[in-house]
Amino acid sequence: MQFEITLLHLQIPLPPVDEKKKVIEDVDKDRRYAIDASIVRIMKSRKVLGHQNLVMECVEQLGRMFKPDFKAIKKRIEDLITRDYLERDKDNPNMFRYLA
Repeated sequence: MQFEITLLHLQIPLPPVDEKKKVIEDVDKDRRYAIDASIVRIMKSRKVLGHQNLVMECVEQLGRMFKPDFKAIKKRIEDLITRDYLERDKDNPNMFRYLA
């Protein structure tokens, strides 16, 4: 008994470059919102937390959806400080306080 194997060549068109950029931008935007939500959720429950602990809890929460970049988390923390969701502790700059 012989088997005959045939190969099919399928051509799948790639999306245009500008569409790919838009998708990447949309994903980055969604991830920024997810990081913000995670940080606010953590800080709302803890009220005061150190930088390292906040970053680690954020990574743990978001690990189910995607692997967040530490630099992105730091940038989102700074943005939340400027938007008055968080503030740095006056005595210890590595501690954050939840405002709201």
